[in-house]
Amino acid sequence: MAEPAEIQSVLGLDVSRNTVTLCDGTRNTVTIANDADSLRAALLPYQGTATLAVSEATGGHEDTLLGVLLELAIPAHRADPAKVKAYIKSFGKRAKNDPIDARWLSRYGRDRAATLPRWQPVDLTQQKLELLVARRLDLVAMRVQEQNRLKAPRSRLIADNIRDHLAELERHIEALNAEIDTLVGESRDLALRAEQLRSVPGIGPVLVPLLLAVMPELGTLNRRQVASLAGVAPHPKDSGKASWHRSTTGGRRQIRPALFIAALAACRGDNPLATAYKALLKAAKPKRVALTAIMRKIIIANARVRDALPHQNEIMPINA
Repeated sequence: MAEPAEIQSVLGLDVSRNTVTLCDGTRNTVTIANDADSLRAALLPYQGTATLAVSEATGGHEDTLLGVLLELAIPAHRADPAKVKAYIKSFGKRAKNDPIDARWLSRYGRDRAATLPRWQPVDLTQQKLELLVARRLDLVAMRVQEQNRLKAPRSRLIADNIRDHLAELERHIEALNAEIDTLVGESRDLALRAEQLRSVPGIGPVLVPLLLAVMPELGTLNRRQVASLAGVAPHPKDSGKASWHRSTTGGRRQIRPALFIAALAACRGDNPLATAYKALLKAAKPKRVALTAIMRKIIIANARVRDALPHQNEIMPINA
């Protein structure tokens, strides 16, 4: 794979369900069917050249394209759509269609080629775990919605229907829990990571698979990277002589709520994190600030996973 410094041209690839629009770095674009044979034929001329391919994450429609790029050994970056949108917005542009988007992706790649992480295929076991955990999150959200509907005064006429649906959701959630546990137990790497995560106060049976699925980089990041990824890194908010409280924002959205619950559980126990929480309160820190500090301390799980996996001694880039 070519190193970022060697990249000489960037392909912008706008992916939809049935087509891929390719921009070669000029204003020229071509639309290709989104199937392996068509993409392979279109991309073959770029094999062995110092080319970077940039596409957006589209919920899976980009998988065939990324597979072909991997087969042809063309380095690729799967961009965060929000970052690309912000990049385009910074130019004050609003026009949008497939060729225009492909040109913007090419320009985005040219401007940032040196810092963009290269896409790597996900292990099939890891991919399945991510899908199972995402599905479990969806069902839990549905369960909360139905529980709220059941409490509504006007829901009495359909209460039995809601209870039946809740029972069905419970069965599906339990089945997913069992499938997740089996998958983790059958993978030596996941089982070892899970064991280290469970050793941290507050990290329970729900948070373990969530961290394994949503933060597969655990054990390969430094403490600042993992805090930022979890959304618990304090960010400055200063301007001139004014200085406000630092806030914790960003990160992967599924992690912070789960870490908050984990911090509450840890603070109620008899462990070093609970002791640290009480010390913060004694030092007149607001409870919210103290809990955020404990959430950050729970990420010591990163160091424990790293120490348990001595071969993972390289700090890796965070994929978009």
